[in-house]
Amino acid sequence: TPVAVRDGQRLWLVGSGPTPALGRALACALREASGRAVTDVVNTHVAPELSLGNSAFPRARLWALPEVIAAMQQRCGQCLSSLKEQTGAALAMDDIRVPAHAVRAGQPLGPFDTLALPRQQGEPTLLLRDRRSGLVIAQGLLWAGAIPDLHGTDSALMLDALDALQRFAGDAPVLGQQGPSAGHEGIEQQRRYLVALRAAVNASLAAGRVEQVLPLPEFATLPGYAELHPLNVQRVWRELEAELFR
Repeated sequence: TPVAVRDGQRLWLVGSGPTPALGRALACALREASGRAVTDVVNTHVAPELSLGNSAFPRARLWALPEVIAAMQQRCGQCLSSLKEQTGAALAMDDIRVPAHAVRAGQPLGPFDTLALPRQQGEPTLLLRDRRSGLVIAQGLLWAGAIPDLHGTDSALMLDALDALQRFAGDAPVLGQQGPSAGHEGIEQQRRYLVALRAAVNASLAAGRVEQVLPLPEFATLPGYAELHPLNVQRVWRELEAELFR
């Protein structure tokens, strides 16, 4: 979910939306609500659903980590095709705008303190903490009150990143990839899910079983369980199987 933060005369937008059309709608809504245009857009990680709206903000400065810029330059065409298939939206290469301004993680960026944490090897996500409110934005790391989408992640690195996120946020609220803000319990719930998922897959591997369905009843009532949990099982299975035979 995109997040807007006002900083004096500047208006920062973290995530621009999944299509240029939705980006333009967001630009209009923000102009009406704040009386000003977006001046800066931050792409926190490689995610077309948070960056294909970039072209709707032609006068804004676009920011991202160097690794994210490089990955977007390499993969945006593939992401565009995938999103067209998923949504049916009319998208073209001209709709892609890759950030030109590199973020130095650990240094201030406008109204934010910053921290880069890995989702998988070589692909970090940028955490932002609004210095005025204390709110932490952790897109790509946290799905508050729901099952996380582990596409493009490494579960062991994600567990370490969640620990670092908790230290970075402290008692402040955290906004993740989607959903409401969360505190320590929201982060801990996702951590328990990852630990339980890895344990279930490891147990199945150790027993020599090939199981496509590994139920985790504790989390079965969370949004996204029916859709995302089976995919997460497959991803972690491939990940841990590769480790076993390394």
